[in-house]
Amino acid sequence: MEIKLHKVEYKDFHKLTFTIPRDEICGITGKGKSTILNLLTGKLEIKGEITYEKELLSAKSKLSIIKKIGIINQEFENQYSKTTIEEYMNYMINYYKLKIKNPEKKIIDSLRIVNLKKEYLKRNINTLSTSEKKLLQIAICLIKNPKIILLDEPFINLDNKNQKKLFRLLTQLNEKYKINIVIASNDSEILYRYTKHLIILKNNKVLKEGNSKEIYENVKPLIREKVEIPDIVLFIYKAKATKKVKIDYHRDIRDLIKDIYKHI
Repeated sequence: MEIKLHKVEYKDFHKLTFTIPRDEICGITGKGKSTILNLLTGKLEIKGEITYEKELLSAKSKLSIIKKIGIINQEFENQYSKTTIEEYMNYMINYYKLKIKNPEKKIIDSLRIVNLKKEYLKRNINTLSTSEKKLLQIAICLIKNPKIILLDEPFINLDNKNQKKLFRLLTQLNEKYKINIVIASNDSEILYRYTKHLIILKNNKVLKEGNSKEIYENVKPLIREKVEIPDIVLFIYKAKATKKVKIDYHRDIRDLIKDIYKHI
């Protein structure tokens, strides 16, 4: 689902204009990134225009638009400490007033997509690991059949193995189920490696917008603006500039090592 913001104003943000492309994994970074996610949910009162697949956000369209969007916060907020996964997911179906013919099947299917087995239904949420809670958050989103999922720092507190596992899931949701994925993060390494489209915020405005790889590999303007640059990009940039090494930019360190062995 393509989302377009046109001259949107909210608190310190002034005339925000950018596009979340359809069917891509998009990154947002910079001060105010979490606020941008909340703007994209359509729940905040703004000036300006937000369109979702050419449907303009309005008082009339707000409810239907909200149902198409899932948001994953940094922490799983469970107000009911003794709640099982099954109880919580049924509660969310009622909360969103979803009309589902077979709720039990829908819940099991949502868990299956994120690789949580049916046996998890009887588990107390508080017994889950950090990575399992993140998967549960996504499963809860999937109950709504969202067109887009917004994630705020989803890789924080995950080790490298679980980061890769989560990214494989997000890629599957994007490619197989055509769900837009938006990752808000201040980790340039994550955004460079995992996103295709990037929006960089600075001074309450959009500083850069476009292809993630192209933005990060155009190093000089980022240095000038004091934007965090991925270590792998900075290493290659310095090697090319000071040692005149003929190597390409790579997102994966293994590809960089192969390139170094090839040219040095």
